[in-house]
Amino acid sequence: MKPSRTFLTLGFLATVFIGAVRTSDGAPRVVPSASPSPAAVSAPLIGDAVSGKATFTQYCSICHGVAGAGFIGPHIAGIDWTVAGLHAIVRHGVGGYGGMPAFNAAVVTDKNIADISAFLASFASPSPASIVVAAPSPSALPEHPAAPAAPAPPTASAPGGDVTHGRAVYSANCAACHGAKAEGGFGPVLRGEKSRKDTAAAIAWIKNPKLPMPKLYPDPLSEKDVEDVAAYIESL
Repeated sequence: MKPSRTFLTLGFLATVFIGAVRTSDGAPRVVPSASPSPAAVSAPLIGDAVSGKATFTQYCSICHGVAGAGFIGPHIAGIDWTVAGLHAIVRHGVGGYGGMPAFNAAVVTDKNIADISAFLASFASPSPASIVVAAPSPSALPEHPAAPAAPAPPTASAPGGDVTHGRAVYSANCAACHGAKAEGGFGPVLRGEKSRKDTAAAIAWIKNPKLPMPKLYPDPLSEKDVEDVAAYIESL
């Protein structure tokens, strides 16, 4: 019985394959593995502390404080976080329900995480050996200590504010807790706030809030930022 054409074809291909993987003396041929091209190797992300401050203020300050000194969450400033370590924490969260939530890349990008790492590391304290305290010269000391100045009386803020700018301030600093449209979330609903507080009361609350709302004045919010965001909230 003659071998079928299919059997002959398979035998031929097997012979070609064996010859391809062996040298002329019969030894196995060493086939080098493909190396990744330089373009396929991603460079490590370099964080920018200024950009990191903006991202941290928007997403992290509500729990960790404006400067990362701790609030609802722990003190995290001044630590030389590795980007990989911080990335794992941000992506997976800590403590499950009721702890730190996880943030996906659609909200906080890998570059954002590198920037936050640089921002937190910028609070690292200098080593004691690098701190030099100069003693004041005798001529610089006053003969009689001056009496402490009396605190200036509080000034009333103007009720009018820039609602357009206030909307931008709200989006960057308040929406994460109160909702993009002030519909509430982690923080309370702010729609209709004008029925509960006038503009002056809203300004006073933003400047000196009660827990768990973080204190954002005077940094990162300026006097004008507070007036404008209060005007925006009162307009809702």
